[in-house]
This record gives sequence, C-alpha cells and structure tokens, in this order.
Amino acid sequence: MKSTFTALRMGLVLMLVMVMTAGCGLFNNAERERADDNAAVQSGAALGDVVMAEGIGANNAPVEVTNTFDSSQDYIYVVAEAERLEAGTSMFARWSRDGKPFEDSSEVRADRTYENTYVEFHLENLQQTFEPGAYTVQIFINGNPAKEASFTVK
Repeated sequence: MKSTFTALRMGLVLMLVMVMTAGCGLFNNAERERADDNAAVQSGAALGDVVMAEGIGANNAPVEVTNTFDSSQDYIYVVAEAERLEAGTSMFARWSRDGKPFEDSSEVRADRTYENTYVEFHLENLQQTFEPGAYTVQIFINGNPAKEASFTVK
C-alpha cells in the first residue's frame, strides 16, 4: 500500500513538472510572437539614440543634452535620432511622472521617407514650474512602444 501511494505521488509530481514545462514553453512562444508582431509593426522606423535636451537646433538636433532639468525650464525636449522613417510611419511620445502617464504628445506622421534626421517631442511649462520628480518618456512607433528615456526635474 505504501509503495502504491509513493508511486502515485511520484506520478503526480512528474505530471506537475510536465505541465509547468509545457506552460513555460507556451508563454515563451507567446512572448516571442508578440516581439515578432511588434517588430513588423515598427518596421517603418529605425531609431538610434533617444536623448533629453534643453533645446533643439537645425533639423531638430538636440542642444544641451541632459537628464536633469530645473523646474522653471520653459520646455523639455526628447529627441529621437531617426536613421530611417518610411512614409506613413506615425510616432508619438508618452510622458510619465513617478511611474504614472500624464500626457501623450500629438502624433506625427512621416509625409515621405526620411533618413538620418531627428524627431522631437516636448513638454511646455504652462504653469510657471514643472512638478519635481522622476520622469520617463517613451516613444511609440505606429502605436507600439519603442525606445524610452528617463530624466529628473528638480
């Protein structure tokens, strides 16, 4: 009787291990499929560095790259280096403070194919001061999250 109980228990443990192993394979496959789907949707753009800046110059190039801003700053810019943007590709930026999204920028859409250029999005200081805290901004391509940058307002 004891050996039957032990065999039954071993069988249950083996079955549990098989279910867990199969589950991990299923989840990894789903994650891989999502990554493949997002890559296809984002195929209209190839981004290089994404940086924070106090200003922008010619062709939206970042000026005074920094990750720390004063709360009295008039504008805070995020600039994405676009190695390639195909016509029809859309982009926007989602701004978050202390882990909570608070603003999406207006979406921009490439009217033609661009190479080796910059795309900028910005926050404007409309209330005399930005709220101090830890911020992030994430660039979305064709509605899908792409690159992200972090910065601090003091």
